[in-house]
Amino acid sequence: MIARIALGAGLSIVAAPSLGVECAVQSGADRAVLLELYTSEGCSSCPPADRWFSRLPLAGSGAPVVPLAFHVDYWDYIGWRDRFADPAWSARQREAVRRAGGRTVYTPQVMRNGRDFPRWHASGALEKAAAGEPAARVKISLRLAAAPAGLAVVADVQPSGATPGPNEVFVALTESRLASTVRAGENRGTTLSHDHVVRSLASLGPVDAKGGSFRHVFALGAGWKARDVAVAAFVQDSRTGDVLQAARLGNCAG
Repeated sequence: MIARIALGAGLSIVAAPSLGVECAVQSGADRAVLLELYTSEGCSSCPPADRWFSRLPLAGSGAPVVPLAFHVDYWDYIGWRDRFADPAWSARQREAVRRAGGRTVYTPQVMRNGRDFPRWHASGALEKAAAGEPAARVKISLRLAAAPAGLAVVADVQPSGATPGPNEVFVALTESRLASTVRAGENRGTTLSHDHVVRSLASLGPVDAKGGSFRHVFALGAGWKARDVAVAAFVQDSRTGDVLQAARLGNCAG
């Protein structure tokens, strides 16, 4: 017997009947809210944003939230090296700002569906951010990869004709329930907790109006907790940065 678990907003998980080693999620009728948080353990104004990010509703009434926390490396110079930071995430932030006509990156910065979302901390701001109809359908399937040990992802994408593109398919691997005791810099002496931290991001290439099936295998790093990882897939307009649709699936294969 195959188990189906309703998640709201048109989402459903299909779990394999054997050992729960394979599962899938289908995007719903509403466009999901892809939230990108650019943060750093070296930034004294970032912990409140990190805490807010940890409390985000992943599913429920309205469009679900797909959260991605990108730790940038440009704060490392002040004396504390953020172990989750990656220069690629700093480059992604700079490119997003450039596309929007800006010149300055900052932390914490939140982007909603590829656009700056400076009022993320205002009461009810997220609820008022109507996502509208999606311009693509996304389905994610997960299974344990045989060798090397990792997580195999299949993203089935079908854009609508309303958004000609060029569009690009991304998959991200995140990990939650992480913590660091900061010993230098602006947050010295503080223990910081993090959720939805991007461990790996892969571009699976362009997708045309016909759609397609995209495959990727994430290798799990030493010390990563398989039960706390999740996979997100999203379709993004390469020219404008607009996110057509996104979906998120926890690692039910773990």
